[in-house]
Amino acid sequence: MNVCEVDCGAFINRMNDGYFAMRYLPFRLTGNIYRGCTHGCVYCYAACTHYYMNASPNDFSKNIFVKINSPEIFQKELKKYDDVKKKKSVLIIGNISDVYQPIEMKYRLTRKILQLCLEYHFPCFIETKSPLVLEDLDLIKGLANQNLIGIGMTVTSYNNEFTKLIEPFIGKHNLIHSEIYQKERISTLKVLSSIGADTYLHITPYFPEMTDRDIEKIISDASDAKIGNVIMAPLELSPYIWNRFSKVLEDNGKFNEIISIYKNLYFNQGRRLGARITTSENHHYHLEEKVSLLCKKYGIGYWAFTNPQFNTDKASGAYRLRYPILLDYWNYAKRNGEIRYKDAIDLANNFPIDNKYIKTFKEYWNSGKLFEGIYGIKKVTIENETYYIYGENTDNLINKDKF
Repeated sequence: MNVCEVDCGAFINRMNDGYFAMRYLPFRLTGNIYRGCTHGCVYCYAACTHYYMNASPNDFSKNIFVKINSPEIFQKELKKYDDVKKKKSVLIIGNISDVYQPIEMKYRLTRKILQLCLEYHFPCFIETKSPLVLEDLDLIKGLANQNLIGIGMTVTSYNNEFTKLIEPFIGKHNLIHSEIYQKERISTLKVLSSIGADTYLHITPYFPEMTDRDIEKIISDASDAKIGNVIMAPLELSPYIWNRFSKVLEDNGKFNEIISIYKNLYFNQGRRLGARITTSENHHYHLEEKVSLLCKKYGIGYWAFTNPQFNTDKASGAYRLRYPILLDYWNYAKRNGEIRYKDAIDLANNFPIDNKYIKTFKEYWNSGKLFEGIYGIKKVTIENETYYIYGENTDNLINKDKF
């Protein structure tokens, strides 16, 4: 591993309001302490961001860039939020690279960032695969006491051999131990839930065929651990990810049948989302239905993005200070039978949005893209006013027959 210390000119990044963001992303602010991640996950979508560092995606797990001045820059940025006109919305710390990869124990930059979040009462969310997050339990407890932190951990399979293939360099830790590697993350979330942190089990990516084998046990364990909510999204494939993923399967040999299953599920039946390919709308629908029913069975919330009719989650903790998503507008329409532009803006203003969001939202509202293909919603335009009505009989977009 090569480590390169760099200075950053800015820590907080405001993401663009694109199609996926406007519909599904409950955040816009991100901050990355590290560029590159030693976990080496073969399904990592972030590897291609190494181009921005003039480095190859193939070296994402080998060349790690450390923004050594990130706490100082972050503190300067936080002072701007003393102005009441600038609203605080949840900051996702480390959406590109895990902030609790082993190198954090040398630099402790994540700890400094959390200290600043606590000092300035700034909401944050961390997603990690490492029990090393427990090293900062004192700060997390302080933030949890103010409902200012959420933590998500990814669990996709209880098969240790498969885990070692897709996440080859995630090591074991003395802090938490389980014979099932990924179950350690559920145990970690159990500790975090016990101190009041807002916790999420991210079944992202969901590996068809492999995750299927363990999904009920995973959700049952999550419920026993008092984890707050489940978020699920099926694996998405780019040519880069597919080449890496299929190669490790071929080299191992034990999971060769998955290659043909995925070729059919993704390349024959799937659909394109931007630069990546995912499963069909039909497959995604039934996958969300399956996971949501299991969450209901075991009494754990499920945050449904694409098919909001399956949602049972109630946002809490730091996610109360998020951006509104399609789900929020859909719930309003369901409760009231319709939603008009003024209703939507009034709803949006309950969240820490900015003018940039409002401008883009108006475009998506008028074009129909906000609710495009979504269950129960029909667009209506009368006398140059566009609004949306809700009704069970408007759902003719998804074939609910078993795939």
